[in-house]
Amino acid sequence: MTDEAGRLAEFSRLLLSLNTSLLSDDPWRDFLLILRDQTHARYGTLILTPPDPSLTTMITPTATSESIQRYLDRYLEIDPFVGLPEGKVVTLYEYVGEAALKNTTYYKEWVETMDGSHVLGVDLRMSGGYEARLRLTRAPGGEPFDREETRRVEEIVPHLRQAIELYQRLETSRSEQAVMIGAIEQFAVGTVILDHHLKVLKMNEVAASILADGDGIKLVGGRVALSNPARDAEFRRRLKEAVSASGTSGRSVFLAERPSGHRDIGIVVQPVQIPGFMHTGSAPAIALFLGDPERQCVVTSDAVRKLFNFTPTEAAISASLANGVSVIDTAHRLGIAENTVRAHLRSIFAKTGVARQSQLVHLIHTSLPELTLQRGG
Repeated sequence: MTDEAGRLAEFSRLLLSLNTSLLSDDPWRDFLLILRDQTHARYGTLILTPPDPSLTTMITPTATSESIQRYLDRYLEIDPFVGLPEGKVVTLYEYVGEAALKNTTYYKEWVETMDGSHVLGVDLRMSGGYEARLRLTRAPGGEPFDREETRRVEEIVPHLRQAIELYQRLETSRSEQAVMIGAIEQFAVGTVILDHHLKVLKMNEVAASILADGDGIKLVGGRVALSNPARDAEFRRRLKEAVSASGTSGRSVFLAERPSGHRDIGIVVQPVQIPGFMHTGSAPAIALFLGDPERQCVVTSDAVRKLFNFTPTEAAISASLANGVSVIDTAHRLGIAENTVRAHLRSIFAKTGVARQSQLVHLIHTSLPELTLQRGG
């Protein structure tokens, strides 16, 4: 293999690791390790700094969590190797000057103790309002980064910028999805995603509970089925129609009769809108929304205690009120005096910043992702 072919193979490997970082459970790790090795560095670091420095994320695969936290707690604010010209790859000594750097507290307390000296870096100002800092560090006594190593980093900069932008969008989408899922679960709506073969791909806890009951609707061989054979045949026909309508907004409503005599379970069949080339195989095809009228959202004291750091009694009182129980009945249920409940309420109001009982109930119910769903009585 020629030198040029070898260099291209190395760059392709580095670029592949950067792209796979977007979907990794440990993002940026492999990319930083490969870039570190290709530039003969001791550490490869990516620092993501939002306008609020206290929310900074620092990834250094070969460093200990203690040293990373020490940098964030003490040295992030006094690090002189910041504010670099946007997108320009520079060295620490070029930017600060070796003599000036060695007189700083940052150098004496951090650089020397972490056994690093030569640093190559680039700063990227991202559209989300934060800064991404890539740093490669070489141990003291080693040779400075040469032109070839600098050029390797320069080549990856536009790809790194794009990867971070995509990662930001993916994480934003995941966060929004988590909020939506929390909202759906808060209202005790079961959600089931089916593929083009009508097999279950994913479901939330509410749906899993409804299907596990097996009262009129259940899982059979990885598929959702109704207990009534005639209704199940009609249900399956509706599902197949929905598969053929994937990519459209058409939906239908179906009822699952329950042998127990409880009220029917409502089923909304909704085609999933996806690109045309994905209309096959195990890609999402149909969303089912299951509504059980016998199921209601119950706020638990444990969920409220974790959410607001209440005492057990404060949490029990708050949960009872959030579930629509009056102060008097709450006192009876908990076996305490009504005045004791009101005394605890004053403490609860102070902790949450609300002034009235209705505001407290609203606050709890709008903290959707933190609440626990149970079957009502």
